[in-house]
Amino acid sequence: MKNSNWIYLIILVITFNACKQVNSDNQTTSAVEPQTIKLFAQARPGGEHFDFDMPIDKGLDKLKIISAKNLELENDELVLGFSTNTSQFAIPIKYLSGFEVANLVVDTNQYLLTWCPLVGSARIFDGKINDDLSGFDFGRGLRDNNLLIVDRKTKSVWNQLSCKAIEGELTGEKINPFPSIQSTWSFWKNKYPDTKAIINTDTSNAVFPQFIMEKPYYSTWVPGEKFPNDEGHNIEHLGLGVELGNSAVFFPFEKLFKETSPINYEWENQQFEVHFDKSGMTAWVEDEEGNLLPNTIVYEWAWTNFFPETNMFEN
Repeated sequence: MKNSNWIYLIILVITFNACKQVNSDNQTTSAVEPQTIKLFAQARPGGEHFDFDMPIDKGLDKLKIISAKNLELENDELVLGFSTNTSQFAIPIKYLSGFEVANLVVDTNQYLLTWCPLVGSARIFDGKINDDLSGFDFGRGLRDNNLLIVDRKTKSVWNQLSCKAIEGELTGEKINPFPSIQSTWSFWKNKYPDTKAIINTDTSNAVFPQFIMEKPYYSTWVPGEKFPNDEGHNIEHLGLGVELGNSAVFFPFEKLFKETSPINYEWENQQFEVHFDKSGMTAWVEDEEGNLLPNTIVYEWAWTNFFPETNMFEN
């Protein structure tokens, strides 16, 4: 009889956790709406793709903007930085580690901040789809080991690297990546001394509580140096991925280390400048007018999964 009581108690706990709703800023999915989406994807890293009901977890909403002077951060920690018409902002990537999907409002603009540690990519997107500002949530699934994001309005599922909706009402459409630079904190604050910092002060609803404030796998590296992790996370696989219209280019870090920055690069009758800073563990691309273009630092194997015809930069 005691065993039956324990089984009943376990069932109650599981049912309670599955049905529990978190009320935050009136943006949480209501109790009558489904908390899963039928999807062909991976349920775990490295797993096979199959049809399953992918659970949805609420994205992070409670980000706070502070003065960079009040941010206690080591110089070699990685941040994701971007500029608006009025200021610059940087979020330490470790603040995204437990959530991977976050919504940020600056003035009247909304941004989607993402971090996929499996592929080493931190990206920012325009947080508005068809004039909707309800935000985005985290999908507990993967497409080719890459992060999946769910918009709250249509429940369409978006892939971080391809920027495309792969399931739902908006399937086939693209979300707009916002120009950003992933670098060390030292590099960013030296480049933008008046930058503001973005932090997370509420970790109560983390998707991965065990990874809260976890630092990225890499922050310094020189060619030939092996990173003490599994093969997929070797820093030698890192590079800069840039999508240019219907094509893409990848700049391996090990190649950029041998070049003098900036590099003048021409692709499909367009001129670009590729910038690389060794100490800042960063690279970015600008057009002829000096405008920063959307790009992402990412592992080569992950980028070529989504852009198999990508052009590889050679010295």
